[in-house]
Amino acid sequence: MKHKFVHFFQNLSFQRKIIAISFLASIIPLLLLTFFSIGIIQHFILAREENSNEDNLTSVYQQINLRLTTYEEAISFLTSSQVLTDALAIENPTNFEQYNLYKNTIVPFFVSIYSQQDSIAQITLYTTINLYNHGKYVKKITPNDITENFKLNNTTNISYYYDAQKQQIYLYSQLFSTKNRDTNIIVFQLSPKAVFRELENISNDPYRLSIIDEHRNELYHFSNEPKHADLPFLTRMIHTFNHSYSESKKTLANGWTITFARPMYSIYLGVLIFGTVAFLIFLFAIVMLSLSITGLSKTVVAPIKKLANQMNERPEKTLQIQPTYQTNDEIGQLYTSFYRMIQQIQELIDAVYKGKINQQKHELRALQAQINPHFFYNSLSLINNKAVMTGNDDISEMAQLLSHFYRLSLNSGKNKLSIRKELDLTITYANIQLKMHQHSFDLTIDVDEEILDYEIMNLLIQPFVENAIFHGIDHIDDQRRGKLTLTGSIVDDKIQFQIIDNGQGMTAEQMATIFTQPSKHYGIRNVQQRIQLYYGVENAIQYTSTINEGTTVKIILPTHPIKQ
Repeated sequence: MKHKFVHFFQNLSFQRKIIAISFLASIIPLLLLTFFSIGIIQHFILAREENSNEDNLTSVYQQINLRLTTYEEAISFLTSSQVLTDALAIENPTNFEQYNLYKNTIVPFFVSIYSQQDSIAQITLYTTINLYNHGKYVKKITPNDITENFKLNNTTNISYYYDAQKQQIYLYSQLFSTKNRDTNIIVFQLSPKAVFRELENISNDPYRLSIIDEHRNELYHFSNEPKHADLPFLTRMIHTFNHSYSESKKTLANGWTITFARPMYSIYLGVLIFGTVAFLIFLFAIVMLSLSITGLSKTVVAPIKKLANQMNERPEKTLQIQPTYQTNDEIGQLYTSFYRMIQQIQELIDAVYKGKINQQKHELRALQAQINPHFFYNSLSLINNKAVMTGNDDISEMAQLLSHFYRLSLNSGKNKLSIRKELDLTITYANIQLKMHQHSFDLTIDVDEEILDYEIMNLLIQPFVENAIFHGIDHIDDQRRGKLTLTGSIVDDKIQFQIIDNGQGMTAEQMATIFTQPSKHYGIRNVQQRIQLYYGVENAIQYTSTINEGTTVKIILPTHPIKQ
């Protein structure tokens, strides 16, 4: 099959070969670039939408959590009130005692809560004390009332109950007195509309928002999705093929689960628009490519074809061929001196051109090796000066940090430096990352003064700090603030460094492959090999890690000088 294809291609005319080669050489990279661009666009759009969903969900979570916290603090205030507890420590109260209890204790307490929390529908004390019911404030516990649904565990823990039939939320907690054994329950009756108000304008995009309790009761549901028939044509087309949703969930401390969902058709609309634009650009490129190939065929192949026809004439006529293509380009020269040109080009390529090109490349690389560092530092210095002149302290500080970092890391081409300089380099790198991360983590340095003058190999500590940030702190999933600690001291006559982070941690399987896992960057494997080469020691790097708690890297080095 391969032989037949080669034979078929070789027998094609030169013009068709030019067309086939040009088209294939152009269309394949163009296709790859188009699909790659669409894939990158889709990735970033989906990532942006996912972050947007998380932000919206966090906003809802914080609103509801704040309201529930306010309610819980209010009920805790009542259940922990010694005045209210002492007032309820009565047995068989008289009518006057009941009146005094209602007017001077219970009602004032409850009214004060109402005045601060107007969203509470009702506050009621349910009790087994022999009291008369007093409006909505005091009710005696009876069979089949709302308290039979409560889970009482003889503690002041705050609990929630949802009455699906009445669509009311009850927040309750027991109130205890050491002077009697009566049951007293403070109950807040909450309307879902009040608890979940102002949640209908979270996003301008179509979304669904639902809140369910731990028993799968739906407390709240909202959707602003338009009907399928009301959607624009492109959106309706996507919706026809994809009915799924992108969901984000968070669970409150009381067990309620908040779900924020976006329909995928609204997310993929942007991808489709960009994909359509990319496809139109691709079609335009195909048209321009076809025109270019046609023009190339006419301007290059036609004269060569004419020369080939002349050379196929009888030998006596071939010897009399005169240039008929009167131009100064390569084809014109081909007409006038075909065989001489072939010989001269071959000699030029073999004897001169390749050698000159290689020599120039080496000279250029040598020159760049001398110029680039100075050019880089001068550029950063210029950026710093411009930033200072314009009053942009952040850019000035970043330029100074970068200049300082690369000056230290190059180290004048040497492979060793003092711990003081290596620590300076590492702190400079960490400060750069702090600025890039908007100071979202804390950096602590605790290195003994006595080790600062020891010499170690350069770029020893910085890769571990980089890994702690990018593979640890950057992947914290909960609300913890990132912490990065670097310590250094003399332990048992050896230099010991520790790099500690509170990131996502590693499994035992991940730690087992950390020294064998290949990396595209300057990684831990490289540092380990350099330590073995310079110090001649094994197991200088030790890892301990716990999932969701963090990772500690311990580097133990001898105090003798490194090998040159």
